[in-house]
Amino acid sequence: MKKNILLAFALTAVLAVPAFASVQNVKVSGNIDSLYLYRHNFDLGQEATIDEDQSEFITQTFLRVDADLTDNVSTTVRLINERHWQNTNDDSSSDVDLNLAFVTLREMLYSPLTVIVGRQDFRYGNSFIMDSTGTNNSAPSDSGLSSTAGDLTKQKALDAIRIVLDYNPLTIEAFYSAIDPTTTGLTTIDDSINLWGINTTYKLGDQMDSLVEAYLFDKKDKSSIAVNQKVDHIKVVGLRGSTNPIEGLNLQAEYAFQTGTKAVFSGSTINQTRESHAMQGIVNYQLPVLKDYNPTAQYTFTKVYGNKNGLSNDTTHDNYTGWDPFFESQNGGTIFNGLFDLTNLVIHSLSLQAQPVEDITTKVSLHSLWLQNDYKTGVSTASDLINRPDTGALRSSFPIEEDESWLGKELDVDLTYDYTEDVQIGTSVGAFFPGSVFTQETDNVAKQVLVNLNVAF
Repeated sequence: MKKNILLAFALTAVLAVPAFASVQNVKVSGNIDSLYLYRHNFDLGQEATIDEDQSEFITQTFLRVDADLTDNVSTTVRLINERHWQNTNDDSSSDVDLNLAFVTLREMLYSPLTVIVGRQDFRYGNSFIMDSTGTNNSAPSDSGLSSTAGDLTKQKALDAIRIVLDYNPLTIEAFYSAIDPTTTGLTTIDDSINLWGINTTYKLGDQMDSLVEAYLFDKKDKSSIAVNQKVDHIKVVGLRGSTNPIEGLNLQAEYAFQTGTKAVFSGSTINQTRESHAMQGIVNYQLPVLKDYNPTAQYTFTKVYGNKNGLSNDTTHDNYTGWDPFFESQNGGTIFNGLFDLTNLVIHSLSLQAQPVEDITTKVSLHSLWLQNDYKTGVSTASDLINRPDTGALRSSFPIEEDESWLGKELDVDLTYDYTEDVQIGTSVGAFFPGSVFTQETDNVAKQVLVNLNVAF
């Protein structure tokens, strides 16, 4: 009898042991990026009560674990810590946060299908419209950089379900992301923010490596319904093409149309309808001279439409024609990216990159910015033009020159040294010169110096 009881307990114990997946391969990686930041006049001289100089050290740390399991299953977890050196170890803004956590199921049900579920990063095209990092001139509140250098954060990803169908040369991707689910509790109000989209890419298979990309994205933001606003609904449809007509030359063009409705307070007499456009052209040419230095020139033209009168908060018209930045992620690290949202802008960018000596890359960039819709006569001030990456959500108000459209120009010089395969040292020096949109009293040059040491392991 005792033997039977002992056998029963042993069997129960065996059945109670949790099942673990069989791990075929585990890879641990990460990087430590230490940055010195100096910024001057990022308020363009508007905030007399705020120190216009910023000087601090920042460290951004990643720790990533990738595990390959059986039957085409893999998992990825990545932790992140972003902090400026003044933070103490017990400061809430120096916490370790979950940056990525997703499962990849390859050849699920049948061979062309891959499914990725969880917190993940992904992007389409040149990140002009859709990038899981979201608009790259702000940081989430739990980042240690949210109120110091929000435009430099790396803490971005989306909780999503993504489906990839690979029918080479055709690739179809669809995704759904619950950016902010419905608030739990006694309320019956649906205040969720949801995003979904589909992106298709077709490689033509010609000698020029041409491809065509088409997409449709849709975001519904119901977070303001509790204060009697309408649903903010954005739909984006677009097309992108890329080709290489001759050796060393790449040409790209992209166009997107934005529609939907813009949330307006119930006290307003209208419900604005969105209708806006965005376009971008890129020329990248590997110059056939001084080939030992690998010289490359790039010109980028970007145009995103603005609202009437040039102001994003204008509610006097039935249609809202201002472009919503959506989930763009371009021009990170530049001054103008930190100061201005990607809306109501025409941007001309020209850069020249070369390797003067082995392991050292230099790049000189010039950007010229114009308003797509200038500020019309009768509009005397604007409170939503200059962002403040060093103060979180605070923006600077300033007087403007009416009927002017030149916003300014920026010059950047970047130097990158590959010390070893795992260690990279970089320096970036830039200055933004305000244009005729600003009055003479506010004509202050913004300056920036970034020096970083990045170690990957």
